[in-house]
Amino acid sequence: MKARNLFTLLILSLIFIIPRLSGAQEKSGHVYEMTFASIPYEQIEDFNKFYETYGKPLDEQNEYILSARVYTHTFGPSWSVLMVAEYKDLESFAKARKRSDELFEKLVTDKSKIAEISTKFAGFLKGHMDALVTEVPNLTTVKK
Repeated sequence: MKARNLFTLLILSLIFIIPRLSGAQEKSGHVYEMTFASIPYEQIEDFNKFYETYGKPLDEQNEYILSARVYTHTFGPSWSVLMVAEYKDLESFAKARKRSDELFEKLVTDKSKIAEISTKFAGFLKGHMDALVTEVPNLTTVKK
């Protein structure tokens, strides 16, 4: 039992204490939510119109989202659409999720259509992949 407690303490130290001692928490940059979707090519225009109607207004009104971008595939792996949202930190990311739900309820005035809209969006994201990444500020270059 003592060995198990010691092992647990060691793991918790690695996760919580050591990064703080090294200053890693203070040096973290913005958090980016990346959604890679494999939308069939013939449905991309439909997705773009759908996102412009429902996604973009939520991104614009959500005070926790610093920026949001949608990219379409040019060359490389099999995904066809990449959506990237930028947040100040992980706390802002969590608040943005809740806020988006509230804004969606306001955006869709016909409550009977909420399930239909949600199902259509889920259909576009079938087989998608999400990633949450944190910027490393001292390795970032931004040219204006």
